[in-house]
Amino acid sequence: MSIFLLFGTLVLIWCIYQAYRLLGNYKRASRLGVPMVCVPISPDNALWIALQTSFTSLFKYIPFDAFSFTRYCRLGWEFHDRFRTHSRLGDVFMLVTPDRNWLYVGEAEAVNDILSRGREFGSPAWMMNALNVFGPSIATADGADWQRQRKLTATPFNEQKSKFVWAEALRQATDMRQWWGRHENGLNSTSDDTRTLALHVLAYAGFQRSYPFQSQTYHSNQTITYRDSLSIILKNILVIILLPPFVFRIPFLPRRWKRIGAAVTYFTEYMHDQVAQEKGLMESGKQGSGTLISNLVRASEELGTGTARPNLKPLSNPEILGNIFVFNFAGHDTTAISLAYSVLLLVAHPEVQEWIGEELRFHLGGEESTGWAYELSFPKLQRCLAVLLETLRLYNPLPGVPKYTGSQPRSITVRGTNLHVPADTVVSLHLMSLHTQPRYWSHDSLTWRPSRWIVNESEIVSSDISTRLGQETLFVPKKGSFIAWSEGMRNCPGKKFAQVEFVAAMAALFRDYRAAPVLKPGESLGAAKERLLNVVKDSNVELLLQMRNPNDASVKWFRR
Repeated sequence: MSIFLLFGTLVLIWCIYQAYRLLGNYKRASRLGVPMVCVPISPDNALWIALQTSFTSLFKYIPFDAFSFTRYCRLGWEFHDRFRTHSRLGDVFMLVTPDRNWLYVGEAEAVNDILSRGREFGSPAWMMNALNVFGPSIATADGADWQRQRKLTATPFNEQKSKFVWAEALRQATDMRQWWGRHENGLNSTSDDTRTLALHVLAYAGFQRSYPFQSQTYHSNQTITYRDSLSIILKNILVIILLPPFVFRIPFLPRRWKRIGAAVTYFTEYMHDQVAQEKGLMESGKQGSGTLISNLVRASEELGTGTARPNLKPLSNPEILGNIFVFNFAGHDTTAISLAYSVLLLVAHPEVQEWIGEELRFHLGGEESTGWAYELSFPKLQRCLAVLLETLRLYNPLPGVPKYTGSQPRSITVRGTNLHVPADTVVSLHLMSLHTQPRYWSHDSLTWRPSRWIVNESEIVSSDISTRLGQETLFVPKKGSFIAWSEGMRNCPGKKFAQVEFVAAMAALFRDYRAAPVLKPGESLGAAKERLLNVVKDSNVELLLQMRNPNDASVKWFRR
């Protein structure tokens, strides 16, 4: 009985302490004069995130939306809320928590201004430090260190690399489409298969490792490979981030956890070996291997020791490994998720399949995919790119872009009102609200409609396909209203990489083929499309936004 009394006392003390901190933050927030919402748990509370991601099936039934007090405790509430809270409270509101206050900004002009002031509004380091699994990286650096790492890591993302990405994405997507086409009764592995495609493109573009799309999966009695280790790490990234490394070395762990530990060990050793080999090639005056590690090592050594920047410290081995991991994590999951959403949305919208198919057949003709030159093909496929932009608008893997005032108060202007944001405040650029605000995206802002991204330069729509496509240009949204890759100093360096990979996949999948949902007994096509859309909409944020049950969507592929 005394144990329960002690436990109850400790819980009561903790609750009183949290209430005291919440009250203090409420008083500080009230001085700003903006609408406030108080919640008992901070959105970045690691234990709360772990509980929700570990017990998703249980948390699904908790009525978070019953009260405003609990609505904003739900992980990924931004996706479910969209612009509704900003419509109710205004363009800016404060989320008051026991840890610190979060200022949510949903006005494009203010967001654009904040993004342009990267030195004043940095990234919240405590959130990003979880990504230091293999070493420090550009994602977790700030200030002068971030500027140094940005200069040293920019080299791999160039037009030459885009050609490799284009060619490998075409090959992988062609193989994937052939694999799908062999299943006459359809299959439900779209989400898993797009992860495989994204992984293989990364392996080739980053490490010149080429794998066939339908390849043997890793089993515990097999020798692990680079591809296997990276796949295991990316699938179990939350566990790896939350638990210290020694946990995976405990001898009596379950087989799955031992496999995670083996993958982390192999990946680390492989990266160290690659760095050592590349430095050896440099010392002997030989040409580099052309891999991502080669680019980082050589750029670091050449820029860091060159006369142009003699004080630029080269990347350390842990920093090279850290950046390799971050590039893989960011480049794989975000692209794979966007591809999965886009393919299923296209299946539910056959008219959009025809729309991009028209563009693909005109520009690519009947030539085999091996003849589709990147420089000639990619810039012309604007409708395919529009599919990606529209998917990222509504189903962006990241629910928001967090910034941090740091130790100094900062001023921002929202709708002509100057606000003095206190120090130690997270400023969350509310991506999900910005991407769906009707004043930026029209009355159908919650509708997936890729054609909104295409502008016809002529008021008269020509019946000639050549003239019609020649008059089309990409829509440029209001600055600050679309921040899928962020903007400003800390924009995503892999933006072009993702766009090239996605457009190549669309070309390989939809030029000669179309897809449709598999009908259940007695089900109409319209009902099947609606069911598929419900699978897409039933999404949740773990580390990133993803469908809760993507395997509930079965798809069949047909030649046109």
